[in-house]
Amino acid sequence: MKKITINDVAQEAGVSKTTISRFLNHNYGNMSKETKARIKEVIERLDYRPSKQAQALKSKHSYLIGVVVADISNMYSSLLLKGIGEILEKNSYQMIIMDAGNSITREKELLQRLLDQSVEGIILQPSSRQSKQYEFIKKSNIPLLLVDRQTEPEEWSSVLTNNVDATKEVVKKALQKGYEDFFVLSEPITNVSTRELRSQTVIQSVLKARKQGQVIEVNSKEELENAIATILLKPQKKLLFASNGRVLMDSLAILINQKINMPDTIGITGFDDWSLTELVGPGITSIEQPSQKIGAIAAEKLLNVLRNKSDDVSEIIVPSTIRWRKSV
Repeated sequence: MKKITINDVAQEAGVSKTTISRFLNHNYGNMSKETKARIKEVIERLDYRPSKQAQALKSKHSYLIGVVVADISNMYSSLLLKGIGEILEKNSYQMIIMDAGNSITREKELLQRLLDQSVEGIILQPSSRQSKQYEFIKKSNIPLLLVDRQTEPEEWSSVLTNNVDATKEVVKKALQKGYEDFFVLSEPITNVSTRELRSQTVIQSVLKARKQGQVIEVNSKEELENAIATILLKPQKKLLFASNGRVLMDSLAILINQKINMPDTIGITGFDDWSLTELVGPGITSIEQPSQKIGAIAAEKLLNVLRNKSDDVSEIIVPSTIRWRKSV
C-alpha cells in the first residue's frame, strides 16, 4: 500500500501543506471550524500518520518527555506514570519511561540516554538527595522537574505530598488512643527525603508526647519479619508505622500469616492506601497519596515551563487523604 503523505492530505482536503502542518501542530490561528473539521475527516479517512521525526526536524521540537522513576515495580510509580501520560498525550507529547531500579549509577546513565534522545524535558523521582548529582542536566538547558522527593539544596521545582502534616495527624490520633511505643519500619532512608521526613516526624511527635519511638531500617522481608517478631515481645501498647506501601503490605502479610490480631495485639498504619488496605484484616488506617494527581500536575507544570521558557523554583504540595479504619 502506498504511504499516505502530507501532500495527499492537503490535496484531498483542498488546502495547502502549510495549513495541514499548522493543524497537526495545533496552531489554528484564523483557521475556520469548517476547515478544521474537513482536515480532521480527511486525516481519519486516509488513516494518515504524520512522521514524528519529520515534525521534530522541521519544528526543532522532539515532543518527547523523559520520565525516570526510582522503582517501576512500586504501585506509586504506576499511578504516577498514568497521571503524567494522560496529560502529555492530550498535548501531543510522548513519554519515554526509564526505571532506575533504586540505583544512583543506573539513574545517571538513563538520564544521559534521555539527553542523547533530545527530550524536551525530564520528570524525575530522584534516587539521590544531592542536587549536584543532577547538575549535568542543568548544563544541558533541559527543564527538570522533581516528583515525590526533593534534593538539597533546592534547585528545581517539585511536586510532593504533605508528608509531615499527614504523618502528624495519624500519630496524633494514635497517641489519643493510648499507644506508647512507636516503631517506624522503613526501607533504607539514605538518599530518600520522603522516608526521612516521615520517620523524623513520627519520632519527633512521640518524643514530644513523652512516648517511645524507634526507626528500624530493613533491606529484606526476612529482616522485616525479624524486626516485627522482636517488636511483638514489647509489653507496651505498640504501633507499627510503615514508611511506604511496600513495607506496609509486607508487614500486613507477616501479621496475618502469624494470626496476630490487629489492633488488639499491635496497631499498624502508614503510607500508602492503593485501595487494598480496606480489604485487609479489620481495615487498615493508611495515608493515601494522590499519585496519579501528582503525575498530572507535574506534567502540566513541565509543559508550562516549556511554553514560557522560564521556571521560578517552587514546591507544589498535593494533600494526601487519610483513610481512617480500624487498625489503630
